Amino acid sequence: MRKGTPKLLWIWAIAALALVLFLLARFSGLIVDWLWFGDLGYPDVFRRLLLLKVGLGLIGGGVAFVFLGFNLHFAFQRALASDLRFEGNVIELFPGERLRLPASLLRWGAWLLAGFLATLFLIYYVEQWDTALRYLWSKPVGQNDPIFGRDIGFYLFELPFLEVLQNSLTFLAFLAFAAVLLLNLLTGMVRSAGGGFVWPRQASSRHLASTFLLFLAGYGWGYFLDRYELLYSTTGVVYGAGYTDLTVVRLGLWAMLVASVALGVTVIFAYRVKRLQLAAWGTVIYFGLLVIFLLVAPQAVQKFIVEPNELGLETPYLKHEIAFTREAYGINAMEERSYPALSNLTREKVNANQQTLNNIRLWDWRPLLQTFRQLQEIRTYYQFYEVDVDRYHLGGDYRQVMLSGRELSQHLPARAETWLNKTLQFTHGYGLTMSLASQEGTEGTPSFLIKDLPPTSTYPSLDVTQPAIYFGEKMAGYRIVNTGVKELDYPKGDKNVYTSYAGSGGIPLDAFWKKVLFAWDLGDINIILSDYLTDDSRLQIRRRVQQRITTLAPFLAVDSDPYLVLSEGKLFWIQDAYTASDRFPYSEPFNGRFNYIRNSVKVVVDAYQGTVTFYMTEPDEPVLKVYRAAFPDMFRPLDEMSADLKSHLRYPEDLFRIQTNKYNRYHMTIPQVFYNNEDLWTIPQEKYAGSPIQMDPYYILMRLPEENRLEFLLMLPLTPQNRDNMIGWMAARCDQPDYGKLLVYKLPKEKLILGPRQIEAMIDQDPTISRQLSLWDQRGSQVIRGNLLVIPLEHSFIYVEPVYLTAEGNNLPQLRRIIVAYNDKVAMQPTLQQAIAAVFGGPVEAAETTETTALPPINAAPSLGLEKARSTFERAQKALQDGNWQEFGNAMGELQQELQKKEDSNQQQ
Repeated sequence: MRKGTPKLLWIWAIAALALVLFLLARFSGLIVDWLWFGDLGYPDVFRRLLLLKVGLGLIGGGVAFVFLGFNLHFAFQRALASDLRFEGNVIELFPGERLRLPASLLRWGAWLLAGFLATLFLIYYVEQWDTALRYLWSKPVGQNDPIFGRDIGFYLFELPFLEVLQNSLTFLAFLAFAAVLLLNLLTGMVRSAGGGFVWPRQASSRHLASTFLLFLAGYGWGYFLDRYELLYSTTGVVYGAGYTDLTVVRLGLWAMLVASVALGVTVIFAYRVKRLQLAAWGTVIYFGLLVIFLLVAPQAVQKFIVEPNELGLETPYLKHEIAFTREAYGINAMEERSYPALSNLTREKVNANQQTLNNIRLWDWRPLLQTFRQLQEIRTYYQFYEVDVDRYHLGGDYRQVMLSGRELSQHLPARAETWLNKTLQFTHGYGLTMSLASQEGTEGTPSFLIKDLPPTSTYPSLDVTQPAIYFGEKMAGYRIVNTGVKELDYPKGDKNVYTSYAGSGGIPLDAFWKKVLFAWDLGDINIILSDYLTDDSRLQIRRRVQQRITTLAPFLAVDSDPYLVLSEGKLFWIQDAYTASDRFPYSEPFNGRFNYIRNSVKVVVDAYQGTVTFYMTEPDEPVLKVYRAAFPDMFRPLDEMSADLKSHLRYPEDLFRIQTNKYNRYHMTIPQVFYNNEDLWTIPQEKYAGSPIQMDPYYILMRLPEENRLEFLLMLPLTPQNRDNMIGWMAARCDQPDYGKLLVYKLPKEKLILGPRQIEAMIDQDPTISRQLSLWDQRGSQVIRGNLLVIPLEHSFIYVEPVYLTAEGNNLPQLRRIIVAYNDKVAMQPTLQQAIAAVFGGPVEAAETTETTALPPINAAPSLGLEKARSTFERAQKALQDGNWQEFGNAMGELQQELQKKEDSNQQQ
């Protein structure tokens, strides 16, 4: 072997390593995405999105690079060919200043400048991938706008991309003109003389004139497209094109289009006769016309003609705004009904609606979440993050429930924060807890339908056969499963039960290059070094439900709250997804974000496998049809969803809020009423925990008027603007076959129907209730008045508000009282049935009894001595979290003995 061979090998090894590192740095994320999309069964989506972005970037950036580069190159060539060249290949900049640079340096600098500017275009076009996608796969909607007669699809899909092209052309031509002019100034091709500028070379002036003409062409095209932009105008009282827009601004845009052509002709003529002043004067006149036609004239007409006669002139256009806004938000299909709000509700009528009463939600999600955490997290490495509301068939009854998934905590205890624990052993959450929404037991704790580890239930339909949660709402980071280390499944007494993942979720680590790839991408060298990983190991990334969905389908917007469903023994997440646009004509935007929205997709994520399935609820929705054409294998018909999963679909709260917001104004369909805001509605306020908040929509199981079956609804009462009385209530039906139908019940305007704030005031002013709540607040407890629920019942309303107590120093709210109000009567009692009896009279109906978790009532604390009670209870809590069941039993036994003493003492008294 030759003497230099080892050195050469080292050089090649270092070069190979450098190449690998470079490729990993540039393409590791792309390769990870390719593997991840393929693992989930969507490789075509990845390929099409990648090709679209790369193609747009290359075309946009390539055109910009070639156009700018050659413009600068030709400008340099003309400078070098002129008599301004100085000493061969050296150019004197700013002649007379004696600043000299090599021509080759300036030439390469020009190409570098062109490359930098082209990179900006490349990035811009890559970011326009969704606009381009909608354009390339655009479909007609079958509805025309009322002004230009164009199909709505033109505005949703075509116009935005045409504006991207127009803006690009205009800006590119401007950059070329500015760059060439600057180069001519630097090299002396353009120089000052007599207070102005002169061109010593005809070629230079021709070059500048041509780029300026291209700029004018782009600018003129902009005026042509701006006519359609009038349908989004905010001038005057109309959102969209109004009287001034269509009689003055539209004509002004045509005038400026003609002026652009005229200015172009003027520039050509000035070049021909070598009179630069003509081009300068033409430009001045052009901008003068711009000010007159698009600024002065519209403002004058709006001020002196429209405003004095606004209603009469704007009425036709107000009709367009009302009709198209109702269409864009789906409130045009809302069924409006009358609701008499009678005052003749009797105990007999109340008893006839016992199914509704048995499902009134007495637990708000905020205190219930705290209670779930205290009683059912069991271990510190589990955590409940959200509480969802749903309905299940239990033993033949249709019941409203509240449930939460026991997910893996985002942080392990300090001493457990090792790589092995975080990555290989603590991989998943386990099970869920579920309780009746209407529990009102004597201990003030939830009636658990599913509880403990492993999850147990007295209802066979609620048996959990696959409780592991590998993919959840808050699952942070990544995990590697099916390794040489057993995964913690759930605690059992003083020991733990371990398992190995048997699903298909995750990317197989069956090749060394994959380990290298993920070690680089995740910044974790242990993936390469660990001996626990095998060819059967799987890497699970993007474990959060919304992260998985938005990565797979970045063109869909998602609701803020995915919810957990138990179906056929397995756990699934259901996520509502939206198709939206900000380009629907004549539709007023919502918070400046979009002006068209549909809940056209339901996404189901398997909590164990991690699979993501997209189901279409509105397959003919225009925006979804575009994405279906672009990704034909991505979306499935809703009929392919299992019947059990379909029974848990619910109307999304975010969409309901948006539609309510728009309906509060756009229920006024008469232009004069709309113009005067005569009947403006709003969402009422209520008190929660003593503070005023806007009322949230709430799910409820009830019988709609004139209906004979119990339905799961999302509803919200409504009040007039600046008034507290109730004017109507809106509901969205959630059960099949009526899913998605919107109803509005309008109340009589000639009589007072109490709204939520007025009921809250009644409660505050009741001396008995006020005295009792004040007393509790002074005895080491905090009173939390929950959400006020307005319950439609037999063409009337009852109002229900739960009251919770939390002992000072702990975080375990207990349901202690129920407030019921009807007309001018209000009562607070330990149970809902007792409160109803106090308001309506008659015997107390037998309350349901379900198994509860025994805890001491809060008002037992004074007999123990507050400090002792608190100390004992905190000891029980700590033992519960640590899994020390013996200590937990001892502490709870002490509390039970003292409670028994208290009860005996009360009986003797």
